[in-house]
Amino acid sequence: MDETAVLSWREVIEKHQTALAEEIAVRLDSQLQRAVLHAIERERAVAEENVTRARADARETTLRATAESLNQALRRLRQAANRPEALRFLAEGTGPWSTQVVVLAIEHDRATVTAARGLSLPVPELPAAFPIETAPALAAVFESRDPVTSLVSNTEISPLLASAFGGPAERKVYLFPVLERGMATAILAACGETAPAPLELLCEAAGMRLDGLAAEAAPTVTPLPNPVLVNIGGQVTPPAGPERRKWDELSPDDQQLHLKAQRMARVRIAEIRLQHADGLRKGAADGNLYGALCVQIDAARTEFLQAFLSKSPTMVDYLHLEILRSLAHDNDRILGEKYPGPMV
Repeated sequence: MDETAVLSWREVIEKHQTALAEEIAVRLDSQLQRAVLHAIERERAVAEENVTRARADARETTLRATAESLNQALRRLRQAANRPEALRFLAEGTGPWSTQVVVLAIEHDRATVTAARGLSLPVPELPAAFPIETAPALAAVFESRDPVTSLVSNTEISPLLASAFGGPAERKVYLFPVLERGMATAILAACGETAPAPLELLCEAAGMRLDGLAAEAAPTVTPLPNPVLVNIGGQVTPPAGPERRKWDELSPDDQQLHLKAQRMARVRIAEIRLQHADGLRKGAADGNLYGALCVQIDAARTEFLQAFLSKSPTMVDYLHLEILRSLAHDNDRILGEKYPGPMV
C-alpha cells in the first residue's frame, strides 16, 4: 500500500476532525454564552424584584413608624392639662423629626423659652425672656403666622437661640408658628436634621389643643341685670341680653354671623397687639390696659356693636372675651377700673 496515500488520508481525516471539533466548540461556546446571559438576566430580574420589594417594605415600615410616632405625639397633646404641659409635649413629640428643638411662648412681644431638646446649653442656663424684635426671623413668624426658614445667626434668631443651637452659622433653622385663635402665641424652632412636614403638623395640633384649653377656661358671659346701654354716635343699641342657645340650636345664618364675629374680634385685637405694642406694655405694667388703649378699644367696641350685637339676639360679646384673653391674659384686674366691661 502506498504510504503517501495513507498519510494523505490521515491528514484529511485529521482536518475534518479538527474542523468538527472547532465547530462543536463554537456551538458549545455560543450555547454557553446564551445560557450565561439568560442566567444573568434572570438573576438581574430577581434582584430588581427583591430591591423593589425591599424598598416597598422599607417605605411601608417608615410610613407605619411615622404614623405611630405622630399618633403618640398627638395623643399626648390631646391629654395636656394646661398650656405649659402642651408646649412641653410639643417639644418632646418632635424627637423623630428634629435633633434640636426650642419652643418659645410669645407674650407682650417677648419670647420665653418654655421647652427645649438637644441643645448645647441646658434650659436652666437660658435667659427667662428676650424681646422678639431682637430676632427678625421670629418677628416675621409672629406677624405673618407662616413658617419661616432662617440661618443660625445672632442677627436673625437672637444671640440666645444661636448660642443654644451651637454649630456653624450657615446651618438652617426652621420656625413654625403655634396658632391659638388665629394668633402666633408660641413658636417652634427646629435645627439640625429636620423633617419640616411632620413638625408643621404637630404645631397645628398644638394650636388646636391650646384653643381647646382656652375655651375650657374662658369665663361664661352672663347678662347684667338691668344693663344700661349707651347709644354711641346715635347707633342702634343691642338687645338687653343674648338668648342663650347651644350652637346646634342656632340657625345656619346665626352660626355664620357668630363665626364672623369671632373672626372680627380676633383680627381687631391682633391689630391692637401689633400696632400698639408700646401702649399694651405700658397698660399691662400699670394695670390699666383700657386707659392706655381706650381709643382703639372703643373703636373696636363701636364696630362690633354695629356689625354684630345689634344684628342678632343670640350674639355674644366675643370682642370682650378676646380683650380679656389676648390682651389681659385672663386677668381682668389689669384692664383697669374704667374698662366698661362686656356690652351684653
